Amino acid sequence: MNKAITMGLIGLLLFFGLQQSKPETQEIFDYLYFPGTITGVRDDGTSFAVLTQDRENKDNSAVFFISDDVVVLDGKTGSVIGRDTLSLGTHITAYYPTNTVVALSMPPQLTPEVVVVRSGQDTGFVHVAVFDDNLMSSDGQLQIDLSVETSVTDLKGKPVTGLAGKRLVVFYTTSTKSIPARTVPERIIVFD
Repeated sequence: MNKAITMGLIGLLLFFGLQQSKPETQEIFDYLYFPGTITGVRDDGTSFAVLTQDRENKDNSAVFFISDDVVVLDGKTGSVIGRDTLSLGTHITAYYPTNTVVALSMPPQLTPEVVVVRSGQDTGFVHVAVFDDNLMSSDGQLQIDLSVETSVTDLKGKPVTGLAGKRLVVFYTTSTKSIPARTVPERIIVFD
């Protein structure tokens, strides 16, 4: 019996010792998105929230809290706009990391990182992700090829050169049908 206890303790010590020796890694997020139409707005002076109904499934809805840290972008121009543009009937797509805390309520309640206001004039696509040294998205779905025409800026409109390891909002109109899709985007916004 003492031999079994000794072996068990040695096993635990080895297990916990190996757990502590793992190198720290940087967490890379994949992003989820929710496309919908705003069907309710609540602004009580301390918080701002929108009830959004899924465009495809009218039974699916979510409440998004739009704090000052949430990036709100115009889907046509890619420019930063204020949350005051979020009103009843506005079409939006909210982007949030897969590890976002969501209130266990119906409808679910959460704070996205990015909200893109969509209009009937939008003709392109938006992809939000962290991109690696090869400009591959963390979810493996999009590969960026830069051109001299690609506008790459931070949220204040200042040019940015280093994109690896950064959270990006990529605006593009065409891509290959390969996996991953390849695109030469019109605009990239770095929101790190």
